[in-house]
Amino acid sequence: MGASGSRSVLIPTLAMLLVAAVVTDIVRRAIGGTGPAARAASPSRGGAVAPQAEAVGRDAPLQPNPTDRLDSAARALALARIENGGSGTYLPAMLEENDSVLHRWADDRAKRPLRVAVLRGDTVPGFREVFLANIAWAIGRWNGVGLPVWLEQDPDTAGADIVVSFADRLDSNRTGRTELTWQRRGPIVKVQVTLATHMSDGRQLQPSQMVALALHELGHALGLGHSPAKTDALYPETSATDLTSRDRGTAILLYDVPPGSLK
Repeated sequence: MGASGSRSVLIPTLAMLLVAAVVTDIVRRAIGGTGPAARAASPSRGGAVAPQAEAVGRDAPLQPNPTDRLDSAARALALARIENGGSGTYLPAMLEENDSVLHRWADDRAKRPLRVAVLRGDTVPGFREVFLANIAWAIGRWNGVGLPVWLEQDPDTAGADIVVSFADRLDSNRTGRTELTWQRRGPIVKVQVTLATHMSDGRQLQPSQMVALALHELGHALGLGHSPAKTDALYPETSATDLTSRDRGTAILLYDVPPGSLK
């Protein structure tokens, strides 16, 4: 067969292959794959440090994006576990705040650390070198809880699971913001944490306040919601420079039940 005959057969064949690829992609997206359609990003969680006795602003309750509901058996077991072990924790309050949805890192993350990249804020007004040590200390305190996940600092932002950066100040009286990305079935897959170096009124954060802020936002990064108790690190206007037994107990219980919707 000549060259013109070969081209006449090749062109229709390539066209058919292209159409098949497009159709396959459409079907894959329709049934729900692992691509962007299977993930959702949350509105920002976050808190504010409380340098004085008065509150400095409370976040509105988190309104979650759609998350898959657990099957009836798993849901019943999870609710029973929370009812039996929830005393002395704020996990029931988290369910109320978050429309009965729990997000946390998947169980398989116990096999490899959660990589935390902390970006230096040398160009951010108010940044202090000691803030890096404050964050490292907060990471160590969460690692001391004994969760099945482990936080490990890694300078590689491209491969990081949690990226922490600094900003001059944030809106709505907040000094911290945590944005979660999760799969539809519930597990967290990516976190962005932003820590302010100044209060909304311009006052600079002190190292003890950065400790409290880092403890709070890293708690959100692990999946914790807000606590109604002022002494807890996850209270919205935090002043806690260490984790309480309620913070630890809530985190342990969170990782003892599956992520997803319990409605």
